[in-house]
Amino acid sequence: MTEAVDTTTAPNAPMGVHAIWQSSTKVCRITDFLPAPAAEGLLERAVSTARDDLLPARVRGNQLDTHTRRSLTHRGFPAPELLTAIDAVSDQVEKVLGVSCTGTEPSYTLNVHNDGDFYRAHQDVSSRDAATGVVAARRVLTFVFYVHRTPAPFTGGALRVYDSSVPLNVHHGGLRREDCAYRDYGPDHNSIVFFLPSSLHEVMPVSCPSGEYADSRFAINGWLCRTDGA
Repeated sequence: MTEAVDTTTAPNAPMGVHAIWQSSTKVCRITDFLPAPAAEGLLERAVSTARDDLLPARVRGNQLDTHTRRSLTHRGFPAPELLTAIDAVSDQVEKVLGVSCTGTEPSYTLNVHNDGDFYRAHQDVSSRDAATGVVAARRVLTFVFYVHRTPAPFTGGALRVYDSSVPLNVHHGGLRREDCAYRDYGPDHNSIVFFLPSSLHEVMPVSCPSGEYADSRFAINGWLCRTDGA
């Protein structure tokens, strides 16, 4: 069994382990990830995103499937301060998760979940991706960074990570979530989670009574991806 580690330190401080759970799926979580003004700036930027820049989120193969995923997404959202902070902790995250991010570059989107939105259990990289050589197979590390108004004007929206992971060289139908234990990670403002793209995970349904865009659960999620020459 391996460790899932929660930490509560800023990027420029040594990581401290505050809790350890026995799990076969490693998750690294850091709270108060950015300086407070930087996190508030990202939130303001997300809230002021032009509606024309937001599109319905899609699933693998660029398919629109509202039974599997319902949210809005913005692929051109600027978040340079977040990428700088991720780079600052990459060495420590590599040690926790047992991966190497050498020769990678970030790819990410802003994702907006409002009332009733969700993303059912899925993997960011599957054995099928590895076998067929699709772009997703270059993903080395998944990250999700959360910002929202405080106190949170919504409930739900936890990241549920299942206690199992499929090695990329295993060729079968994949995982069934009903066969796995799980742990929920709340979408706390200015927190980030890192985990392996092969981990089975989902976004639990969000309840946002006001329905106002500014009251949404905002998340910048993406991957560190191997470059073509890596």
